[in-house]
Amino acid sequence: MAMIMDKPLANLNYDSDEKRYICEGNWAIQMVSELQSSLIPSTLPRATSLTISGKDLLHFDSAGALCLFNFITDLRKNENQVELIDFNEQQQALLSIIEEKQADLKYIPSPPEKHSLLYNLGKETITKLGQAQGLTAMIGDIAYKLLSAIHHIKRLHVPSIIATVYNTGVTALPIVALLSFLIGVVLSYQMGLQLETYGANIFIAYISGMAIFREFSPLITAIIVAGRTSSAFTAQIGSMKINEEIDALYTMGLSPTELLVIPRVIGLLIVFPLLIFWSVFFATLGAMFMSKAMLDVGYFDFLSRLQDSVGIKQLLLGLYKAPAFAILIAIVGCYQGMLVQASADSVGRQTTKSVVQALFLIIVADAVYSIIYSWLGI
Repeated sequence: MAMIMDKPLANLNYDSDEKRYICEGNWAIQMVSELQSSLIPSTLPRATSLTISGKDLLHFDSAGALCLFNFITDLRKNENQVELIDFNEQQQALLSIIEEKQADLKYIPSPPEKHSLLYNLGKETITKLGQAQGLTAMIGDIAYKLLSAIHHIKRLHVPSIIATVYNTGVTALPIVALLSFLIGVVLSYQMGLQLETYGANIFIAYISGMAIFREFSPLITAIIVAGRTSSAFTAQIGSMKINEEIDALYTMGLSPTELLVIPRVIGLLIVFPLLIFWSVFFATLGAMFMSKAMLDVGYFDFLSRLQDSVGIKQLLLGLYKAPAFAILIAIVGCYQGMLVQASADSVGRQTTKSVVQALFLIIVADAVYSIIYSWLGI
């Protein structure tokens, strides 16, 4: 077995007879801490002609050059005459660069400014107002481009719309089905615990159907699509902006809104009602299975009571929410993508904002629908 040497990988030895410092080992950034202990001895020579030899250097990078330069500076402060020998051209060039940039090495960044809570609140308010203004401008641009496309149907870019339908709808079917089924199971279980206490097992179909048709299926679908699709739209458009593809469209006289935003909005408008219906089906399936297992309500009795007491009207009330949810998710995702700056950090930041804002607006829109339904008495 080979013996581990006690000799450090980076060192500076002093030969007092020849007045010479000898650099040894690997003077690299990994050895900075060891170099610091070697380059600051307890006492330094004074008024002496010294030489520093680099013949035993194994590696010499900019970190090692900086350490050596600082040591030479300390020697010269003690009125020593320092001469470098046995350093190759590359090593001498590194030392020359350090010497030229020594003024920059002393730069100390200023501490970050600290502002009061009121200042931060006002700044964030101004930022949100600016985003609201930009979002409104994008909505107006989308409306104008859609009206223009009515007279020129080819400007709708049908292949892009079909691709959006597939990417946002077809690929989301498994996760929507699984989560909706589990939501139906959980709803039926929680409601069944209370109904079983009062012997009102058969009402599980009415209560779970109302909750699934009107609220849970549209909301769960919107949350899933916001997490998948809104973030995807932001990342896709943001990557195009970083690669200057958006600038290329402007240069060619093409509209990014027409080519990138409108197909996504239309595609999501088409597929969102279908996703809600898909969610309703699997959520009802989960509620039906749990009702049979827990409350002993037969499948035929469950479906019959669901048809009589809930009906197609409640399903339509849930589907009416689809256009608003789809437009909010698509526009927020595309708008945040347009705000991406030329950095990877910006893509992540705007993607996060896209999902959060989409979820916030979805909940607000759902609350507005509930108020309207309450006013209408439905």
